[in-house]
Amino acid sequence: MQSQSVGQSGATEPASADKPLLTVLAEFAHSLEGDAIPAAVRDQAKLCLLDTLGCIIAGSVTAEAAALQRAERRLSSGSGVMLSPSEEARVLGYMGDVLELNDLIGGHASIGIVAAVLGAARQADSSGERVVDAIVAGIEVTSRLYESTAWTKKPYTESGMVIPSLVSAIGAAAAVARLRGLSVAMTAEAMAIAGTIVSWGPAEVIFGTGGTIKPILFGACPADSGIKGVEYAQAGLTGPPNLIESPLGLMAALSHSFDESEIRSPDVWHLLKPQRKLHASCGYTHSSIDAVVDLVRHGVNVAGAKRIKVQVPEYLLAAVGKDHMPETSNEARFHLQYCLALAANGADFISPAHTLEFERYASPEIESLMERIEVSSLEISGTIHAKPYNISRVTVEGPDGEIVEGGCNAPRGSAANPLTDDDVIQKFRRLASARMPDAEIESGISLILDLARPGNDKGLWAIIDGILEADAKAG
Repeated sequence: MQSQSVGQSGATEPASADKPLLTVLAEFAHSLEGDAIPAAVRDQAKLCLLDTLGCIIAGSVTAEAAALQRAERRLSSGSGVMLSPSEEARVLGYMGDVLELNDLIGGHASIGIVAAVLGAARQADSSGERVVDAIVAGIEVTSRLYESTAWTKKPYTESGMVIPSLVSAIGAAAAVARLRGLSVAMTAEAMAIAGTIVSWGPAEVIFGTGGTIKPILFGACPADSGIKGVEYAQAGLTGPPNLIESPLGLMAALSHSFDESEIRSPDVWHLLKPQRKLHASCGYTHSSIDAVVDLVRHGVNVAGAKRIKVQVPEYLLAAVGKDHMPETSNEARFHLQYCLALAANGADFISPAHTLEFERYASPEIESLMERIEVSSLEISGTIHAKPYNISRVTVEGPDGEIVEGGCNAPRGSAANPLTDDDVIQKFRRLASARMPDAEIESGISLILDLARPGNDKGLWAIIDGILEADAKAG
């Protein structure tokens, strides 16, 4: 017999420990009203919006983003000019992920959540304040799911799946449900449906030969599924209530076990431990890049080394370890040896140009460096207070056999070494300059950081419309 607890109304309801985890998360998302969200959390959500919007603007000028938008407009049931909320969310999600610069909070939560909220907010006539609160709900839900498997997920060669595509869909549904004012029960249904209809997140697309469709997985698909999940739930469709914890469910597919307390914890704000990218490359490469950058800064001639031994957690090897020169921009973003060779050759950080123009940067010197980099597995344990992918060790063997060792447990932008607020603003300035003049950039920063001010939401929509209309004309 299930244990019962008595609510304020006097009616009995299942105790929290007996409720499906999707219901627990729906209750959490539903509770985020007023003072329930600390001001510091809202401030971080605004920085997530700013950072993600910068990624969207910079990504919007790429050829593949323009191609996706042309396809979406052809598929549109409307006039071919106006996009539906789902279509807009897919386009924005793709643009924001294509350069691999979107943040790592909750895996890659912001790109899916922000794309969903931007796609759905105008239709719901949402204020700037509600936009921010929805982003908080979506990122926190996604992060609770992601963090529950941080140390226990299966190797990619065993599961064949990546988790951000799946958990971000559930978080996106929570965010959109928050905008629409759905009940707890309907929010849980929307989350269950979104988690069912989202792409299965094939690891081959992310870490193998993914082509140019890859950026759809972390932003576009979760955002689209979140919006559709809400629409389907409001139409009366239902989803699997035990999708997360079932022996046939999400966690069984992705991990050997999961920490349920990470999902149920009432006192954790993942937005207060932000992880935002400095490098325009897979987060799995950042620790090693910064370890090499640090050695170069200390005068070590890494570029002239006879051998460079790099150790990373074993599950990263099949993901970012490559045995050939990059052949596409997307492959360059997930190419550990290529990124390390750039760092050894003096690059302080990996920029979008390093991957968009990889053929220009992949010189004989870089190729020679890559051939001298040996990547192997590093034994780690949960006693190290860092994400596994934030840990690396580097050993440089000089021409005469001298050995210099280095490593990194907290790359720039990680939760233990976060970008400052000003760093995030400067990053936005760099990225937004791809499309916006300086005056508009500064205006955009001001309106997003003060989004609750009446009328500032209209300024946000004007920025989004400017991106989409410019690409529509270009297409």
